[in-house]
Amino acid sequence: MAIEELLKEIKAYRDDMVARNYPYQEISDIITKWETKDFLEEAKKEQKGLDESYQESVRQARERNATK
Repeated sequence: MAIEELLKEIKAYRDDMVARNYPYQEISDIITKWETKDFLEEAKKEQKGLDESYQESVRQARERNATK
């Protein structure tokens, strides 16, 4: 993905800045923001799957109870 490549390049730039003892925090903030966004997107996808699984479990339980 292009974002992953960009993030890798920015991290390398940040590491170089840290090695030279640049006092800039902004590049680290950008990386953290994008890492967090990626994490949140994955968490939302996982939550959606869990919600769908739960709804299916509820549906199946209702069907079982209706046939008794």
